[in-house]
Amino acid sequence: MRILALAAVAALGLTLAACDSQDRADLKEGANAAGAEVKEAAHDIANDPDVKEAGAAIKEVGAEAADAVKDTAANAQADLAESSREDKAEAANDKAAGKE
Repeated sequence: MRILALAAVAALGLTLAACDSQDRADLKEGANAAGAEVKEAAHDIANDPDVKEAGAAIKEVGAEAADAVKDTAANAQADLAESSREDKAEAANDKAAGKE
């Protein structure tokens, strides 16, 4: 979006340099009108209930995904701890069996 805006400003600058004062005034008026239309469109999009609803849905999905990742990490940690306890117990049993 920035590149498009910069290109438009550059084109406007080059056009202004090649035009007389009446042409410049017309271009300025057109640019102001286009800017106002873009501003109005951005305002409409920002206040569109569908856009707000989509944003809320994305936020909710993100929260659900974060919860799922936390649960998975907690389960993996618990499984690792259990596996470690089992390995230690087995090693202790093997050691005790070897001494008998």
